[in-house]
Amino acid sequence: MAKAIDVAKYILEQRDAHGHETTTFALQKLLYYCQSWMLVANDRPLFDEPIVAWRHGPVVRAVYPYCKGRRLIFPREIPDGNSDRLNVVERSLIDRVVSQFDRPDDKRLSDNLEKMSHEETPWAETQQGNIIPRERMLSFYSQVQANPKIDHAAPIPDLYGVSQRTFISDEDADWLDRFLQD
Repeated sequence: MAKAIDVAKYILEQRDAHGHETTTFALQKLLYYCQSWMLVANDRPLFDEPIVAWRHGPVVRAVYPYCKGRRLIFPREIPDGNSDRLNVVERSLIDRVVSQFDRPDDKRLSDNLEKMSHEETPWAETQQGNIIPRERMLSFYSQVQANPKIDHAAPIPDLYGVSQRTFISDEDADWLDRFLQD
């Protein structure tokens, strides 16, 4: 299994390749969303390191030393990270999550990600300084995936082809309900 620093390095490499600078705050939130959606898609973590609820949102403590004292962070600043440790499914899932936040002008990305994470149950229901339980992340984002009408702030990535689970549209769910009732 990859480490959080491997995932961080991959995220930074991909954002850098698309011409985006990444703040340390944004990196931490992107790690959180990648972990959450991997739990939903494949019922397993992307990395083992815990995510903690800090004042400005979710933080992976193992990655924090690389971020401390910096506003922006670049792939070269995580020399211990190795994106080659990620398999194809992991890379595809990360690409899909990160692409949800790929805007030509993303100067407010960190603020937007902080606001989104604060509005959603896993961070909001975890006391500051405590680990955000993976079960809470899995439960909340699985519910969001199953029913996008549930109150949530972050976009829902397309998990088709990277998930071991089957997801259907609202229309298909309605049709299936009617079919089963007949």
